[in-house]
Amino acid sequence: MQPSVVMPAPRSGLPGSWDRLVGPDMGWHETLLVIGAGSVGAILAAWALAAQGASTWLIVLGAVIALDVIGGAVCFATETTKRWYHRPDATVGQHVSFTSLHLLHIGVVAWAFRGDGFDATYAAAVSACLIVAMVAVLATPRRLKLPVAVACFLVGSGLVLCVLGATPGLEWFAPALFVKLLIGHLVPR
Repeated sequence: MQPSVVMPAPRSGLPGSWDRLVGPDMGWHETLLVIGAGSVGAILAAWALAAQGASTWLIVLGAVIALDVIGGAVCFATETTKRWYHRPDATVGQHVSFTSLHLLHIGVVAWAFRGDGFDATYAAAVSACLIVAMVAVLATPRRLKLPVAVACFLVGSGLVLCVLGATPGLEWFAPALFVKLLIGHLVPR
């Protein structure tokens, strides 16, 4: 059983929006790591896509996805964010909703970056991996959540990279998404 933690309330206004996203009381060191990692990820994703001759809008879209997924993976590794998303009043439904929202990311990658048209096989397989892994982690006792999440990450990443094939310019996408959601978001501190 975790000790009871007093969670500060989010601030008002724009700082409060940041607090509700990453957790109240995130220090400047954590903030710098989150924003820095997301920014470097966005720059590298844009560079990789530009090197492949992608259009400007695909470069921008890839950079935005990288900012969210890579920055989010680092964010969910912080104590502040873990504490916020696993506070006593957090529900399983909130974890399911947050994780499921990222199915949109998978759909966008399948549509915009996997060749001509929508790669339905990629979208269905990666989405199924994420959903099955989410259910497995949520259904697991607390002491086993991290090892189950790591096992799901490894199996899911292997399936994506070895069976479906990496997405050119976004090779990092599925593994980083799995880190963000399975190991980061769904596993309490």
